[in-house]
Amino acid sequence: MNLFRSEDHVKNWALYNPDSADSIMPLSTWAEVFSGPLCTSRLQPDYLSRIHEHASQLVASLKKLGKEGPFWMPE
Repeated sequence: MNLFRSEDHVKNWALYNPDSADSIMPLSTWAEVFSGPLCTSRLQPDYLSRIHEHASQLVASLKKLGKEGPFWMPE
């Protein structure tokens, strides 16, 4: 993950890929995405048995943010 001051700085970056434009979000939004149980409960003994539940919550969180394109939901 790279952090930039603004969306313009991202788009001026030499390695910018327009296909990943949907991933440009404020840091607070990224924190929300990664604060779900898929990321926060990895040390729990039942993590693997609940991975599908956690992944479903991540998908719901992404949909709430309007992130449903191919960058977020690969086939």
